[in-house]
Formats: sequence, structure tokens, C-alpha cells
Amino acid sequence: AYPQTAGARFDFSYYLEQHIPMVTRLLASNCLNSQVRRGLATPDGAPAAFTCLANIWISSAEAFQATLAQHGPTIIGDIANFTDIQPLLQIDEVLI
Repeated sequence: AYPQTAGARFDFSYYLEQHIPMVTRLLASNCLNSQVRRGLATPDGAPAAFTCLANIWISSAEAFQATLAQHGPTIIGDIANFTDIQPLLQIDEVLI
């Protein structure tokens, strides 16, 4: 999740064409699906809380942690190529 930040830059073309494919390739079989959303607005018309939200479905939190241990510097190092926003990472459990 990339919080809406005044004056920040976010290159969706790079993110969609370079970053997300790299991340899913590095996750390999642990990546079940991915989805990227651009924040537009809240229901009352105010700016969205997030510029971008990416959901990456993984089969195992442990395998995800192993991928970050091995490829984290590459993944994190690529962030500067598309944004100056500090991302928020979170692992969730799907309940329904």
C-alpha cells in the first residue's frame, strides 16, 4: 500500500510493466495471483487514502519471508524507480 502523499511521484507504467512482474517472478510458485489498484477518491469525493494498493496472493507467509530474505534488497531497491512514497507492507489472512 502506498499512502497518498502530497507532492509524491508514482509511475504506474513502471510499476505495472517492471516492478510487479519482477516481484511475481521472484515469488515464483508462491505467487498465486496479483492485483494492482489506483486510488481515485472516497465516497464523499475526497482524495483516496492510498495512491496505489497492490494485493499479491501468496501460498505461504513463510515462503514470502524466504523470498524477502533472498531478494529483498532487489525488490526494495527498485522502489525508487517508480515512487518516493514509503510503502506499507502487510500480510493478511483471507476470511471470506
